[in-house]
Amino acid sequence: MSRYEKLFKKKRIEDYNYLLAKEQPLSYGTESLQKTILNLEFSNVDNKFKTIQVTSTTQSEGKTTVISNLAYLLGQRGKKVIVIDLDLRRPKLHHLVRVPNENGLTDYLLGEKKLDEVLETSEQFGFDYLVAGKRITAIANALTSNKLKELFNLLKEKYDYILLDTPPTYLVSDAYYISKIVDGVLYVVGQNIARKREVKEGIHELNKINTPIIGIILSQVKLRNNQRYYYYGS
Repeated sequence: MSRYEKLFKKKRIEDYNYLLAKEQPLSYGTESLQKTILNLEFSNVDNKFKTIQVTSTTQSEGKTTVISNLAYLLGQRGKKVIVIDLDLRRPKLHHLVRVPNENGLTDYLLGEKKLDEVLETSEQFGFDYLVAGKRITAIANALTSNKLKELFNLLKEKYDYILLDTPPTYLVSDAYYISKIVDGVLYVVGQNIARKREVKEGIHELNKINTPIIGIILSQVKLRNNQRYYYYGS
């Protein structure tokens, strides 16, 4: 079994329901997050980045943690935010909001649920969300469907930011399908997880699609006291 198969199959035990930005608002990690928000809003003065894809090179680099904290902080700034779980192979958003992974995106795309039946609000974190939904086999068809594009256009009328939790670039092609229909990408790089060559390759492939990379976020940085924090900079 290759290193990447091990990464793909490895189960992680995490408390996704814990948000650093909410529980430790004065921490170093939260301050770094706030700086990323400022950089994002500075880049978005013309409101051209509404649908933002958050991806990484491999699993376990912290993209779900990044996206949930950013969504929370944007909500604290009065922004209308929705988080959508587009990692249809390994969905995690439902763990964050502690609901079953049902009545979600795939149910809507299949025509089994209406949009108002799948959109939910997290009172705890202050943003709306759309979980991945029932497992399907035709993932590429779902991610390249006109109905998904139409959904993004509908949501742009209601939300300031549509944050998409998407698969990593190295293991499957899903992230590249998604990047063709978004406004920009935030690329998460976990310290000592992905190799430099792999990160460069992932970014190179995204550049070939001409999707703007808004920023690169270095996560899981080990500080002197041996605690791990997320460092966010774009």
